[in-house]
Amino acid sequence: MARGVKKSLQEKITQKEELIDALTSRIKKEREELNELLDMQKLEELNELREAVEQSGIGISELIQAVRMQSAQ
Repeated sequence: MARGVKKSLQEKITQKEELIDALTSRIKKEREELNELLDMQKLEELNELREAVEQSGIGISELIQAVRMQSAQ
């Protein structure tokens, strides 16, 4: 039973190049989406931190100074 026409080496090369190009585009798109999600995560964390600082009654400058003092130890 025949399996069909065998592809030439050049056709196989062309197919692989097209596949690699498609995958490269997909990786770029996925990386952009990941970066957007990471940015969103940072914003959420900053908002949580801001809320905690506001609830504590400590000013931002006081908090920065306390963190610097703690990290210097």
